[in-house]
Amino acid sequence: MTTLSKPLFLGPSKCIALYMDPNKRLQLYLRCPSFGIAHKSEAIRIRDLKVRPDNFEINGTIYRLGVITQYTETPNPRSVAVDNAKRGVQENIDIYGLPPRQTQDEAENVELDNGEMARLKEKIDRMEQNNARQGFPGHGISSQLGRRTEIQRLSLKAEAYNMRINNTLPPFRHYLQLTISTGDSVKIERVVYDKQFGTGKEYIEKIVFGNKKVQVENLQIGADKDFNDYENNFGIQRGPSSPEPLFQLTPQADSVKPLLSIRSLKVSVLKVTCILTNALASLRPILSQTPLKELKALCHENTFPEDPIVNTAQFLEIAKFCPINVLSNRPNYRIHIGHGYNHSQNDDDLINLVNEWKKREIPVGTYYSIGARYDYLITAIFRTFRNMPGAKYGENEETRLTNYPECIIVPMGNNTELNAYRSEPTEVERDPFSSIVTIKWHPRGYARAVE
Repeated sequence: MTTLSKPLFLGPSKCIALYMDPNKRLQLYLRCPSFGIAHKSEAIRIRDLKVRPDNFEINGTIYRLGVITQYTETPNPRSVAVDNAKRGVQENIDIYGLPPRQTQDEAENVELDNGEMARLKEKIDRMEQNNARQGFPGHGISSQLGRRTEIQRLSLKAEAYNMRINNTLPPFRHYLQLTISTGDSVKIERVVYDKQFGTGKEYIEKIVFGNKKVQVENLQIGADKDFNDYENNFGIQRGPSSPEPLFQLTPQADSVKPLLSIRSLKVSVLKVTCILTNALASLRPILSQTPLKELKALCHENTFPEDPIVNTAQFLEIAKFCPINVLSNRPNYRIHIGHGYNHSQNDDDLINLVNEWKKREIPVGTYYSIGARYDYLITAIFRTFRNMPGAKYGENEETRLTNYPECIIVPMGNNTELNAYRSEPTEVERDPFSSIVTIKWHPRGYARAVE
């Protein structure tokens, strides 16, 4: 005996939507119109959201939009097949696969296209001459194949400029391709590319994030980066050759759009590997609450922004090197600088900082920590603290039973004292090359002076 299916009412639907995996919830919304009201009315809860220059990732599922090329009468050339396998380009292109013309003057356009075509042919000639000098059978086969593929790519681009100059229809079509991948599982959807890439990207973002509220536990903005990897360049992003303003290598705050077309966003932990001012510009219009539990970001050009989102973070981690003077006038109770002291700085930087602290009423419990890669830097920091007026050697409850029991006690204002001591990195501070200089505010008399 078969049982008739019953519709799921709005109340249970809303409860299901709230606790459903966001990727499955999106698929259900796209395939079941009756689920739409519940989906749009309930917040989307995401554990891990990563927004990179060329894709975004929700709880391990990666969404990537790109433009691919398909020849209509012949197989795709190797260079085209290679680019398609990389999920396509992520820039606005015309029917020839070229950047759209910027002017309405046909003569000027033809002149510019001829110039580009000549430049490409010169580059192809140089590469072919280098191949003739360097290549011989059996040597560097893979690198030779890569060079030939690049020469073919440049040749096809030169042909495209020639077709555009002569107003000839190309032998290929472009498609907008959405790739959704989770581990080894890959799903691909394509439509004819008849609008600008940015329009298609914004359309996908609004489908995924277009309901009222998005709640994220861990948000990453920028390319994947290990902050403790010294081989990585500061702020370098991998992705489209012309990334959107959010991922540019210079501040572009006036041009940055709200992140992923989101309307309202709550975040617990924020990690930014691109320029922080750009990321803040993308969040400021949509972030519905502060403070963040944790903010981890890079220092750009030896400065760190003073912004309500930054200043109210419960734990502020400034990754890699940053001058210690960024600790001046910071209201955060807990700040860690990955590397805040080097040979280019002198004792005056730290002395001026402590004098500034003495003029403020810094609350008991405020906790700063600074990574230092070498013992001589740690020695220099403590020597400067020890030479300050009224400073004494001592120990407190946190140092007494450690490998580094000695602390330096510096009297501060408002009947408080600053305790500075060396400690091993905690998990959030961990760096295989560093020890930590810990600076904490306590009530006067917390540490016991040792003569």
